[in-house]
Amino acid sequence: MLTFNGVFAQQVRKENGVLKLIDKQGHYLLGYQYEEVYPPAGVDSAFRRSGFIHPLNTLSGRTLTRIQAPDHYHHFGLWNPWTRVQYKGKVYDLWNLGDKQGTVRFVKFNRIKDSGKTIGFSVKQAHMIFPELGKEQQLIDEDWEVNITPIDDKRYECTINSTLSVVGDDTVTLKEYRYGGLGFRATGQWTDKNSTLLTSSGKDRKDADGSLERWAIVSGMTDNANAGILFLSYPNNFNHPEPIRVWPPGTNGKGDVFFNFSPTKNKDWVLLPHKQYTLHYRLIVFDGALTASEAEKYWKEFAKSSP
Repeated sequence: MLTFNGVFAQQVRKENGVLKLIDKQGHYLLGYQYEEVYPPAGVDSAFRRSGFIHPLNTLSGRTLTRIQAPDHYHHFGLWNPWTRVQYKGKVYDLWNLGDKQGTVRFVKFNRIKDSGKTIGFSVKQAHMIFPELGKEQQLIDEDWEVNITPIDDKRYECTINSTLSVVGDDTVTLKEYRYGGLGFRATGQWTDKNSTLLTSSGKDRKDADGSLERWAIVSGMTDNANAGILFLSYPNNFNHPEPIRVWPPGTNGKGDVFFNFSPTKNKDWVLLPHKQYTLHYRLIVFDGALTASEAEKYWKEFAKSSP
């Protein structure tokens, strides 16, 4: 098995509906679910979905994501639907699948990169609406690109680029709403007692919701050791620095963790036909700890990079 920089195996493979990016110890760091995942037995099949990341693991194999929690069956690890999508005078919800107004689906792989320092993939995803019972229509075409690059024996970076284009000749508006876009549902191990959040403006979980941020560190005890993610927003993103959606302490009784860069949290985003709109994010996935000064350094490096 080949490795690069002594950290990763040069291995990307499809297995049981998941595209797996593998590390040299045999743990895979990231799984992209390209086949539909159905909810548990007895739960409405409307909560099925494809086109999301789970698991997202640290180098030591600690899983940071969670899908289909009983409190939110429509939560899928790292995923990216929009919540209020206006089209021809009507508004559709592609996030809350139980409302049966729309969804996001994997369509095809554009490319898979399984060699070199950076490995990853690009896929096409379709943002669908259900205008009436038994009918569906694609509103937005999305190219979703995900790449992983090693940093050291405790950290790696994961870049996520989402390029949106309207299908057809009519304007689509992503309406102002408190959440929408790239969301992260954290492992169920994280609670108020063992996890933390820190933003670029110095806010924590008590006061971060709605703040405008360049970055945020979300971390907690995972399998008896600390691990987490630094989320970075690119300066050219719509409405940067971006509003964030953060669940307050005490959520679901113990403090479940949810984080979302939500560029439409405080303003509409109008998508015109025949144009492309791209959001760039970088995640630093780490074992152990990551400081605010390190986070700022990572953001400055990201800000100077070419997406």
